[in-house]
Amino acid sequence: MSAVRAMWPAARLVWHAVRLQAALSRRSPEHALVLLIAPMQTTTMLALTLTAHRADVVANAVLAPGLIGLWVASLDYAGRIVTEDRWAGRFPALVAAPVPLGLVVAGRVATVVLVGSAAFAESWLVAALGFGRRLTVAEPGTFAVAVAVTCLATIGTATLLSAVFVVSRAREVLQNSLGYPFYILGGILVPVAALPGWLHPFSRVVFLSWSADLLRGAVRGDTRDRPWVVLAVLAVLGLSAASMAAGLWLTRRYVDRMRREGTVDFS
Repeated sequence: MSAVRAMWPAARLVWHAVRLQAALSRRSPEHALVLLIAPMQTTTMLALTLTAHRADVVANAVLAPGLIGLWVASLDYAGRIVTEDRWAGRFPALVAAPVPLGLVVAGRVATVVLVGSAAFAESWLVAALGFGRRLTVAEPGTFAVAVAVTCLATIGTATLLSAVFVVSRAREVLQNSLGYPFYILGGILVPVAALPGWLHPFSRVVFLSWSADLLRGAVRGDTRDRPWVVLAVLAVLGLSAASMAAGLWLTRRYVDRMRREGTVDFS
């Protein structure tokens, strides 16, 4: 009970951040543009897959746009959340508030990730209505857990990236370079097993690689090896926790530096 009480203020702060972002997104819903990209990506991937008569990789073609949608939504927003706040005049007030800015960022990113997760449903609808391919999930429970932990890991990673972008002098270059390399290392476009062996260790430190394997396995019914499923879920959660902790620490560091140097409006 004492642990719950200790966590309640943080949970309440995150909830208020979610509400703030929901209000901002209603006024400026450009974060939802990712939902226009997912159907086109699904159409392209499915067309290539079916033209090549590879019915065995239809699941890959349907799941990949959902994972890409999550990553694009979080990466895009993480790269401009502080910039937008500074332009709108919100940033000084957020820094001056007696609450951790990192938790505010995490709550706002969570709202964007929730919107981006709708790309999974869009991909399924495009496959079913546009191509007559109804993707059935052999293990719905595992699939739901995989989506949930993937969203958590995306939030943690985006919180870290938001802080990295702020302290970086090449924000736009860094942001633009974190797209396709992560699609490859994350096993989104092709399974990690199909990559060269020397890339596998690098892939396994990217949470998307575990998430992609979990989602594909749940669709095909290949996750009956419970120890592996538990390992994959723990790996995603561990990477999520590490990213979130690093993001909160780095955010606190740059906020303290800006307060100390008086550069809140200029950094």
